[in-house]
Amino acid sequence: MRESKNSDRLILETFIARRLGGGRKAGIMLRVATLCVAVSVAVMLVALGVVNGFRSTVAGKVSGFASDIQLTARGSGNSYETLPVVYDSLLADEIRSTDGVAHVQRFAAKAGIIRGDSAIRGIVLKGFAPETDTSFLHRQMVAGRIPTYTDTARNREAVVSRALCRSMRLRLGDKFEVLFVGGESPRRDRLRVAGIYDSGMEEFDRMTVVGDLGVVQRISGWGRELIGGYEIALSPDADPDRTASLLAETLHPAAVLDGWGAPEPAERNGELDISTVGDRYPQIFDWLRMLGLNTAIVIVIMLTVAVVNMSSGVLIVVLEQTRTIGILKALGMRNAVLQRIFVLRSVRITLRGLLWGNLTGLVLCLVQQYTGVVTLDPESYMMAAVPVRVEWWQVVCLNAGTLAVVTLAMALPTAIVARIAPDKSIRFQ
Repeated sequence: MRESKNSDRLILETFIARRLGGGRKAGIMLRVATLCVAVSVAVMLVALGVVNGFRSTVAGKVSGFASDIQLTARGSGNSYETLPVVYDSLLADEIRSTDGVAHVQRFAAKAGIIRGDSAIRGIVLKGFAPETDTSFLHRQMVAGRIPTYTDTARNREAVVSRALCRSMRLRLGDKFEVLFVGGESPRRDRLRVAGIYDSGMEEFDRMTVVGDLGVVQRISGWGRELIGGYEIALSPDADPDRTASLLAETLHPAAVLDGWGAPEPAERNGELDISTVGDRYPQIFDWLRMLGLNTAIVIVIMLTVAVVNMSSGVLIVVLEQTRTIGILKALGMRNAVLQRIFVLRSVRITLRGLLWGNLTGLVLCLVQQYTGVVTLDPESYMMAAVPVRVEWWQVVCLNAGTLAVVTLAMALPTAIVARIAPDKSIRFQ
């Protein structure tokens, strides 16, 4: 019986809320309030989509170039070239068995200079091993192919960025000379362009040339057993910091090099440094965190705008319906019920604004995601177009949060209902 009465009461309140359209001024203000809610929701959705896009795209590309975690000789720091490490297959197997690790591969890098007819460019030749995962590089390829590298023969084919090819006037099949400085005397080598890639990350594209690990080992004066370190790719749901801590606790490296000398036994966990991609490129990930802070500020501002405009609209409706409120009070309707009626009215307006805001915001996000119509300066933003990624759980939370915040905020403007006296308000014109 009580449930039936509550249901009838809710139906009555909803009916009255629907009929309280107000006069001309109230109608205009309610349209403005609906528009403000729609614009606020659309701006918040676009802001979230852009920040998600920047985070996933930039973090994914940086990890693709530099790996999620690197294991290098102590003293290498964040330099492009690392001190040599003796490859230990047992250590590699132990890394693979660590929770969160998806792939392990050898690598080595050597800084050099490309000399052309009209330009000179500094590069980093990154050596790929036979087991290197090339799926990221495949997604960035625009011409040619990725060479096959083996441990039995050195391959002088390389993959060069489109930006570097343009500046050095290189095409597929062209040979180019690289000068490597280091060691007792400079070394030269001639490589051939087998493929061209374009990641849009100007900071990496203008420097990174992919080549054979064996070529880097020869240029560095190393034997086949020496490498620059281990690159570790993580599972999508793995936390880099947690995995790095697990690696630090469990690894038992076999041998490393002391500087450029002969291999020496390594103490347990004592001679290898473990660094995450965030440790090596803190400026990029700090920038991404700042984007998240900016998004939070945008959301707060947009919610404030929506609440203020909705409050103004509801206040005008209440003032224009003063006589109706007095009549309902004279008939015995309580203040709490009247207040609830106007809150229901604001919920209807908010839901209409959410509908149009979601439609506008999601269309803008999806258009940019699939067309890239809004472009960027690659040198400043490390990509050619604004990246967008829509997380549907964020869309649901944003809509629910906006509805809850606006509805709760309406308790203040609707409280004016309690101050309206029936005897005076019935005579109100």
